[in-house]
Amino acid sequence: MTGSLQIKQNKYYAVLSWYEGKKRKQKWIATGLDVKGNKRRAEAFLKQEMDKLEKIQERHLTGTDQPFLPFMEQWLNEVEGYSIRVTTLEQYKAVFRNVISTFPAFHNVTLRGLAPGHIQSFYNSEIKRGVSPSTVRKYHTNIHKCLKYAMQLDIIDRNPADRIVLPKKQQKAQETIYSAEEIKRLMEFFQGDILETVIRLTATYGLRRSEVYGLRWESVNFEKGTISICHTAVSSKNGVIYADATKTRSSCRTLPLTGSMAAYLRNVQKRQQEEKAFLGTAYVESGYVCVSPGGTPLTPNAVSMHFRRMIRKSGLPYIRFHGLRHSVATLLHSVGRDIQDIQGWLGHSDISTTANIYSHFLYSAKRDMADSIEAALK
Repeated sequence: MTGSLQIKQNKYYAVLSWYEGKKRKQKWIATGLDVKGNKRRAEAFLKQEMDKLEKIQERHLTGTDQPFLPFMEQWLNEVEGYSIRVTTLEQYKAVFRNVISTFPAFHNVTLRGLAPGHIQSFYNSEIKRGVSPSTVRKYHTNIHKCLKYAMQLDIIDRNPADRIVLPKKQQKAQETIYSAEEIKRLMEFFQGDILETVIRLTATYGLRRSEVYGLRWESVNFEKGTISICHTAVSSKNGVIYADATKTRSSCRTLPLTGSMAAYLRNVQKRQQEEKAFLGTAYVESGYVCVSPGGTPLTPNAVSMHFRRMIRKSGLPYIRFHGLRHSVATLLHSVGRDIQDIQGWLGHSDISTTANIYSHFLYSAKRDMADSIEAALK
């Protein structure tokens, strides 16, 4: 295991590197310390994190057969927690706490006693109670990974999750999307609403929910005419987690600031400054673009509920908030942008993700190509 200090956006980060079996792992941990005058504190923080990880590794390497559920919880907190984003870890913990750990067959069974039948019965029971196959497959990913780690520690010889039957993937229902005209009507309807800025940004740039709520003023560059998507805000059990990172590395992207959007955001910024002057110390200086009149950042879950209520009153077809992202992608395709352009705009790490999600309009493009061939050969 090695550790080092790295600087990013004038802040110290502790970077830990270690091996699990033959696989190299790395985790960046924000110290929250500015570079200037904090080197010793940052070094102490790094040593503390390295000592913590070393104790975790020692505990696992010397472990014998253990109950499955406590082992998985420990794996999530102390091993997987060093490899994934905080927001993702919160989601995994919620699934473990509310679903996996409540299944009776997993109670009091050890890692060596855990059989394929235990896991298969869990998946079958989830399908019976109406959980989607794709969600069950997500449960399986973590259970399999946890048991693979137990194999690496020589606690078990085989992974029982290798020998189960997963439910078949279901075809996703067609997402409701808006035309350009419907997007205009939507923005007009939300004018003056607390979600006005959220809707304008999402319907223009196709941002994820976490990206629009995590957008900071420091990411809006009026001089260069750019808007950078590199912060997120995600609801969790303990509130909202604000992170200086996006879903994937490709999600961190810089997009052009359109003329109308620049003018609109300048007005939003001016209004926030006026509210601050009026409220004084009562105003919350958060640095986020999408805030309530008092400056408090909008929380994703509460806003989603408000969005659903407002859509039902709008007279427009019902759409999920994420459907606005799909609408932007479809709009880009309709004006002649290819799949690679759309991938970069939306921040997908893999072009196959874009292709799978938007296969409906890719097929329409093939239909046009077929018609062109037919016309040429007549």
